[in-house]
Amino acid sequence: MTGSRAARIAKADLILGRPLGDGGQGTVWEVEKRLINKTWPVAYKEYKPEALGQLRVDALERMVAFLPGRPAAVGRWLATNTAWPAALVTEGQAVRGFLMRQIPDEFFITMPSGDRKTAGFEFLLNSQDYVRRIVGTVSPRQMMGLLLSLADTLHRLHGLSVVAGDLSPKNLLFALSGPRPTCFLIDCDAMGLAGGWALPPVQTPGWGLPSGEAPGSPQGDVYKFALLAVRLFLHEQHGQDADALRRIDGPVGELAARALSTTPSGRPPLTDWLDPLRQACDTAPVTWPESVRHVAGPATGSTRPGTSRSGGVSPPGGFRTAAGTGGTGRAGGQGAAGQPTPAHVTPVVQPPQTQNSGGGRGCAVAVLVLLVLALIIWLNSSGDGSGGSTGSNGTSSSTSSGTGTGTAGAETAAVVAEQADALDELLADNTGRRSGVAEAVQWMTQCTKLSSARQVFTDAAEGREELVRRLDELTLDALPAGTASSLRTAWESSAEADWAYAQVVDDVSGGCTPGRVTGSGAWTDAAEASADATQAKKDFVDAWNPIARRHGLTTLAWTDL
Repeated sequence: MTGSRAARIAKADLILGRPLGDGGQGTVWEVEKRLINKTWPVAYKEYKPEALGQLRVDALERMVAFLPGRPAAVGRWLATNTAWPAALVTEGQAVRGFLMRQIPDEFFITMPSGDRKTAGFEFLLNSQDYVRRIVGTVSPRQMMGLLLSLADTLHRLHGLSVVAGDLSPKNLLFALSGPRPTCFLIDCDAMGLAGGWALPPVQTPGWGLPSGEAPGSPQGDVYKFALLAVRLFLHEQHGQDADALRRIDGPVGELAARALSTTPSGRPPLTDWLDPLRQACDTAPVTWPESVRHVAGPATGSTRPGTSRSGGVSPPGGFRTAAGTGGTGRAGGQGAAGQPTPAHVTPVVQPPQTQNSGGGRGCAVAVLVLLVLALIIWLNSSGDGSGGSTGSNGTSSSTSSGTGTGTAGAETAAVVAEQADALDELLADNTGRRSGVAEAVQWMTQCTKLSSARQVFTDAAEGREELVRRLDELTLDALPAGTASSLRTAWESSAEADWAYAQVVDDVSGGCTPGRVTGSGAWTDAAEASADATQAKKDFVDAWNPIARRHGLTTLAWTDL
């Protein structure tokens, strides 16, 4: 691909509005009365003289030509998730900058001062108090969702021969307002495309690669992604200790530890992260573990907490407290907001060591404590009539504990049944959505009814995207981990395949032959997306059918999806 397909627009033809930002390389302006792809508001980045002196115009041209050269589904995804260069802006013959889509509204936050700022990941790399004040409450599960969104985006970019390079928290934006956390990448002109760079690769201080490693490789992106993952759970903008992340999710923490290797070949590729992160999105805590102060216990056999750089103690869960001022764990293993504290952060609080004196004062205290506990138990079991009754043999026959467990179990079963019913209704609405697609593919390979085939493909793709939107509106957290994510992947990949088939029609219209159809790059894209969809459908059916049989709902074959 050359730069000959790169769109060019004269600066004099632009109606510039308010300035949107100013950085080291250039100034970004709002562009009025223009839309990218008839959909997205436009921004113009004009390079400063220093950046123009370093700009490789041919590489920027290739970036601009790259998006319209992709299959429709790929181009739409790239424009949805990144501020990719869309057109060169010129004065005479000289390139001055480029057009891109404006940052979507959901990727902004309003500061306490009232100022509106882009929601960079940098805001999340701070103490929980700061994050709550600036962003709002962000749970460990939402953090995992953001990491999944970013890992998926980077994985897909790598598949397109795009390397982020400077994976800086300022260039990564987040949104938590939708049905699931999402990210958006800016400063895309600083990315590498097929080994070419419009501007020399840079590294944000504190986010660089190990000494001696050249920037601009997928393995470098993995290293910086792991840094981000670790620091989100350390609640700071420095550090490489994966223990805090491990305590929230062991497999993801292990991946991060391996990815911080100084040997690029030893880092797990992003494809290895996707399934563990999907699982973490279903299983990670919805509240942060409470910081627990350990009481000093006997030296022999005691477990001492680690010490932080600031001199405080690191309680289980990896969240620091000031030295000697930690909070106390709640009775019954309850964390914040009454949520059960995960087993891996259950505090072990040891009593202070005491000395014997005065003929066994410790024994007397222990006996007194036991007598008080016995009295409390007796009162709870028979004293006020609200507990259990006392049997004829004088022993308690209270069933309150068993009743409570049964009630909780019944409530959980009811939630599972309700969520399964809701998903079953959505699956029923999917019935027949794929009818006609196979026939339309046959028409296309025979070069007949191309217009009708294209309509079938676009209708099917839009239908799948609507199903995904409705799926994301459902609450399915009581169903087995991975159920919803497998179905989402199945429908998203099916939609991608259908959009690719529609692109095949566009590619061969006006000169269709069977060889041109199957030789189209979009045909290959459709085949790959279909394979992904098939595997995801099989995974979903394996998870869904046991649920359906248990609740008397409709079981499926993967071909039903």
